[in-house]
Amino acid sequence: MGADADVTVTREIAQGARVHPSARIGPFCTIGPDVVIGAGTVLSARVRVWGKTIIGRDNLIQDGCVLGSVPQDLKYRGRSTWLLIGDRNHFGPNVTAHVGTEEGGFLTRIGNDNVLDAGAHVAHDCFVDDRTHLGRGVLLAGHIRVEDGAVIEDLTGAHHFTTIGRFSRVASRTPVRRDVPPYTVFSSLGYYTAPPAVRGVHEPGLTRAGLSEQEKPALRSAIRYLFADQDHRDPEAPGPRAALVVKLEELCSRGAICEPVRQLSEFCRRTLAGRFGRYREIFRGRIPPETRTYLPAGAVVPPGTKTTEGT
Repeated sequence: MGADADVTVTREIAQGARVHPSARIGPFCTIGPDVVIGAGTVLSARVRVWGKTIIGRDNLIQDGCVLGSVPQDLKYRGRSTWLLIGDRNHFGPNVTAHVGTEEGGFLTRIGNDNVLDAGAHVAHDCFVDDRTHLGRGVLLAGHIRVEDGAVIEDLTGAHHFTTIGRFSRVASRTPVRRDVPPYTVFSSLGYYTAPPAVRGVHEPGLTRAGLSEQEKPALRSAIRYLFADQDHRDPEAPGPRAALVVKLEELCSRGAICEPVRQLSEFCRRTLAGRFGRYREIFRGRIPPETRTYLPAGAVVPPGTKTTEGT
């Protein structure tokens, strides 16, 4: 190309979009009219942001990402729903995330300081908290919650309504069909040579969570006690479920327990109260409590919508 060549770089920012002056919008990006982009956020190239999508500060969104598209859910009826993205997230190339649905709570949320590697997908009505890491090609179906600090390794898929517990690790290519307890390693061993199960303690997670030297051994002991016999048993079968209930009662009867063990115990109790090993199944067709916390100011849930209280 000669020095005098005339090169035109195009981008499309719709009237009504609110883009902070310090945000950088790269070539061939498309920004819809209801989009808000905060200070310091960078869209590299060929990024499409659509729908009612609100993006916070200092995010890096790499080439080919598509954010705020219509959910891949036949129950979606086209009402105003949102995708909220917080601050300091790093989206690799070709990440996709959808707005929420009416029945799922009107909202998909990705919090702060998360890393989503190339090709990761966050479906409608998911809540990804803070400091998580979604590996390449991780696929989150709808209505999933990924709690603080969780790591989901490459090429892993998670079933609707599952919860990935705080500071846990899901190994690569492990199918997630039920809740993953906090602070644990969840793996199917050798790319599904064995059924998915808790395989031990996620030691880096304990460090990242900032647990004290007194809390760590108590948590390790609790995880071994609760899950040591899971490897070759269906945890949703009546026998294992009953055994876990007894173990939780015994664990909590030992007197004062530290906060991480309490979190682990409460997580397991919620899972047992759900269906199919998934606590969030109780919100099917209802608005989950996170919506009340994060729905944008001024957003109105239409009358007659089912809430978690059934009203």
